[in-house]
Amino acid sequence: MKLKYWLWLTQISYIGVVTANKLMDCMGDPQVVFEADEKTLRQTGILNKRQLRSIVENHDMVLAETIINNCRTLGISIMTKADTCYPDRAKYFDDAPIVLYYKGTPERKKRAVGIVGARRCTQETKKQVIKIISQYVSKGYSIISGMAKGVDSYAHTVAINNDGYTVAIVGNGLDICYPSEHDKLMQKIQNKGLLLSEYPPGTIPARYRFPQRNRLISAWSDEIVVIGAGKGSGAFITADYGDKYGHKVLYM
Repeated sequence: MKLKYWLWLTQISYIGVVTANKLMDCMGDPQVVFEADEKTLRQTGILNKRQLRSIVENHDMVLAETIINNCRTLGISIMTKADTCYPDRAKYFDDAPIVLYYKGTPERKKRAVGIVGARRCTQETKKQVIKIISQYVSKGYSIISGMAKGVDSYAHTVAINNDGYTVAIVGNGLDICYPSEHDKLMQKIQNKGLLLSEYPPGTIPARYRFPQRNRLISAWSDEIVVIGAGKGSGAFITADYGDKYGHKVLYM
């Protein structure tokens, strides 16, 4: 089963997403990486000594197979960059995850908008979200956000209430609901759209994972809308990634 080789590569110490993508570009397939000898890996010119040693010394499939079994038990599906359900617009960045975990139904719509913003919503902000999301849904856009408190969760809710398709990208395993009070919303998103994470089940929320989540919101979106975000808001991390990826970024 080739999937285990993809998972194996994501679990190798010192091999991050950028290095994994370089190896894939060079060697074409994670199984080829797994089966390559030390000389072949060294000749790619991609790996430093520590990374080379880590790959050569780690050919145990137990962790990869455990992840596959856990996902099967928890109803979590796995997509790789080789799968057609992985959007083309999100594939070609050097920090695109080679494996993603999901619940729900992947849908490759023509356009998607990332909605991020304030954690505390004023009534005025809520009115903005309703207006903006309704407009995008009516144009057939997917609504992408991070299921956080405030604008994120409101964006998902408005999309669902308008019969739109919404994607929640989270910074933890999909067996965990964070924040916990969004358990009903999480189920609605799964039923009406897609829950997405680059982390395997059992991965707990951690502060450093949320900027990583924000980059995925940008990568999966054609444009970004920042609503009501104050100074220091994590929404600006998403906007910065949007600029880096060459996407249109709007501030409301």
